[in-house]
Amino acid sequence: MKVLQIIDSLHPGGAEKMAVNLFNELNNNKDVESFLCVTREEGLLKDEIVDFSKYLFLNRKKLLDFRALRSLHLFIKSNKINVVHAHSTSYFFAFLLKFFLNKKIILIWHDHYGNSEYLKDRNYNILKICSKNFDGVVCVNRQLLSWNKKMLLAHNYEMINNFVSLVESSEDKLTLKGKQCVKVICVANLRPQKDHHLLIDVFNEFFDNKEISLHLFGKDFEDSYSDDLKTKIEKTRNIFYYGSHKITKSILSQADIGILVSKSEGLPLALLEYGMAGLPVICAKVGECPEVIGKSGILVAPGDKKDICNAINTYFGSEELRFQHGVGIYNRVFQKFSAEVNISKFIDFYKQCS
Repeated sequence: MKVLQIIDSLHPGGAEKMAVNLFNELNNNKDVESFLCVTREEGLLKDEIVDFSKYLFLNRKKLLDFRALRSLHLFIKSNKINVVHAHSTSYFFAFLLKFFLNKKIILIWHDHYGNSEYLKDRNYNILKICSKNFDGVVCVNRQLLSWNKKMLLAHNYEMINNFVSLVESSEDKLTLKGKQCVKVICVANLRPQKDHHLLIDVFNEFFDNKEISLHLFGKDFEDSYSDDLKTKIEKTRNIFYYGSHKITKSILSQADIGILVSKSEGLPLALLEYGMAGLPVICAKVGECPEVIGKSGILVAPGDKKDICNAINTYFGSEELRFQHGVGIYNRVFQKFSAEVNISKFIDFYKQCS
């Protein structure tokens, strides 16, 4: 079996990381030859690619880029690829490939939609039309699985857990700022869905004079949301923003607590990375987050400042609890959300759809 992962960019994000993770891990399986195609933009995740002989960058400039589509078609033909696994918004380009150039290809779409709490607002008209040509759909949580089965026209559906392979980099010299004794890390691109404003407000109102700091990592989209956040951060003494950065074990090991207070989630890779680094976790009760954490972390109501404040105080006051939950979530993530556990499920689904 020869499988191609397609993703629109290599900027750090959940779908992008999963595409790279799948490409790398499938190459470790003797029954699969794995390839990766990036359609629009390269980025920091390019450093994690293990085999560039199986990598294609199309540099697509527009939605209907026939030059890029032809390059993809020739790459698939020359490498005799028979399964195309399109992630997130790349489904449309993969659909064009199958519809116009290669009807024999097995097309899998991977739904990473993060706003799974607001599926009623999802615009899916084009997606539904394209889904007639999907041989299978992979969903990252049960809400998405139910929605896809009800709304789309694909042939097969499966929920398969995201997984992480946390990078260990001896070259990473980044040091978390501040002299506070307890450091809280939040890895989330600067989108309203992630509710950074709420988190910053909690720190400003409740922790401004305590020995605790907040460290934010995520892409700046240079919009009003990002600008407002950065303006707010500049006025604080214990909140630090690092921009988009490859998240390594070295970075996470400097933190004491991992946090995610999103309004909505699918199955966030940041949460799995916290777990693989052994960090105790505070997370909003959305998407598949409760299933990840179990009893080895603290769930909070989305949008509830007091709930978040109480959770931070609980960990701030107990190093022993932080250690216990850190060990607990590491074991839980390794047992349910590691590549070793989940890669065979993807291979089985490819076979089911073939």
